[in-house]
Amino acid sequence: MRHEPGTYALILQAQTELTIPIGRLGVMGVRPGWYVYVGSAFGPGGVKGRVGHHTRPQTKPHWHIDYLRQVAPLVEVWYTHNPNRHEHTWASLFHHLPDATIPLPRFGASDCTCLSHLFHFPTAPSFALFAQQWCEQSGGIHSLERLCYR
Repeated sequence: MRHEPGTYALILQAQTELTIPIGRLGVMGVRPGWYVYVGSAFGPGGVKGRVGHHTRPQTKPHWHIDYLRQVAPLVEVWYTHNPNRHEHTWASLFHHLPDATIPLPRFGASDCTCLSHLFHFPTAPSFALFAQQWCEQSGGIHSLERLCYR
């Protein structure tokens, strides 16, 4: 992972059912299962800097995902380095994967027209299936990498 721009997906796992506040967005019911949050990193730290933020505990949550990270540990990060924004394409791809649901509309998508940038899955989403769909969508020109945290 480098300090270059790109798109990433945080793969989180929740073990228990609970309700948490998500800033101004409201309250979210967290269910056991897997959560995928799609984001982009175009600031000075690139993907490495943004993912670094998401790996540290947040005492003052800034983004919607910071609230969920307090109750759902980060398991993996899927990412690509690319100077073009692909987060909306990725959100659409995740939304159309089998068993995907939107746990809270507008989560992470308050500045775009996507329904959400957060998706819930009852079982772990398939890296291979997502990578295949991303390859087809991007014409095979953008690689997808994976970093595991456990």
